[in-house]
Amino acid sequence: MKWPALIFGGFALFLAACGEAPVVEKNPVESEPVPAAAPVGAYAQVCIACHGPNGEGKEELHSPSIAGLPTWYVEEQVKKFRAGTRGFHPEDLPGQQMRAIALTLTDAQISEAAVTIAALPIRPSESPPAGFDLETARISYANDCMECHRYNGKGEIVFHSAQLVTLNRSYLLRQLMNFRSGRRGATEGDMYGSKMVEKTRSLTDDEIEMFATYIGALAHGDDPRAAREK
Repeated sequence: MKWPALIFGGFALFLAACGEAPVVEKNPVESEPVPAAAPVGAYAQVCIACHGPNGEGKEELHSPSIAGLPTWYVEEQVKKFRAGTRGFHPEDLPGQQMRAIALTLTDAQISEAAVTIAALPIRPSESPPAGFDLETARISYANDCMECHRYNGKGEIVFHSAQLVTLNRSYLLRQLMNFRSGRRGATEGDMYGSKMVEKTRSLTDDEIEMFATYIGALAHGDDPRAAREK
């Protein structure tokens, strides 16, 4: 049986700036993803209809690119959907669809799908368009987001912060707006979501678009560390 849209990912914990170790780590996206082996198991049975055979997502279904997301993050988010911590708001229709699916999944199925997703070749967030104010966005990311999402946008399990550089721009934009409006992160006990709600509360539409667009620059090698505290 095939199901409606799966929504994964998230834009967790936009906090203060970060100092990283001087070792430079390559960002995860420097070439086109190679084809993956055909998924099997829970992913093939439940996820593939909306997220595609390579985890590429489908814009028409509002399902994000999820290929290469860490297992811990996928498991955490699907269980949030299942518990009603995500997908609770009546205006978050893709989230409600994902919650309906999550309610049918066992822990074992969630873990199996998460392993499959993590093994899919990553797909980079799209590069910023021509004319994008990269310097302003870099400074803002370095001072508002980098501490939790790290200088390379890969997130951090300690902070429960999402890997951002493999999420598509439209999804990042939608999730930031969901946090700002309280459609996401506003349930009691969602400590990490509530921090994102607080962080996005004062952002303008233009600032949200700037952050979502800058992730594409991170995905293609931009390094914001030198912009900290500018």
